[in-house]
Amino acid sequence: MLLWCCLSLLAFSQLTSSASPGVKVKLTDKGIEYGRQLGIASIQKKLRSITIPDISGTERVSVIGKVQYSLSNMQTVAAGLPSSTVDLVPGTGVRLSIGNAFINMKGNWRVKYRRIL
Repeated sequence: MLLWCCLSLLAFSQLTSSASPGVKVKLTDKGIEYGRQLGIASIQKKLRSITIPDISGTERVSVIGKVQYSLSNMQTVAAGLPSSTVDLVPGTGVRLSIGNAFINMKGNWRVKYRRIL
């Protein structure tokens, strides 16, 4: 009995390995739109989780003189991607275009300067 099972498995494995496996997928406009919505939601979630390190420095501005600045505790409040499209590009894949994107942030900022005339 064991020999019979082994021989049948061997026969089926040769039969299936000779055919080239593959998958055929048909995407509809509704499916592409659903994928766009999931992708945009994922991108917005990642944009909201961005943390910006504290930044400070000094620059010399010709009209004003020496300017000291600092940005601290910067946090993303909102991220928007109001205009986005997804297109299928033959032979390449999928193209995602985003327009009018924005990020609203809050934090502490300070600028100190001395005017030299």
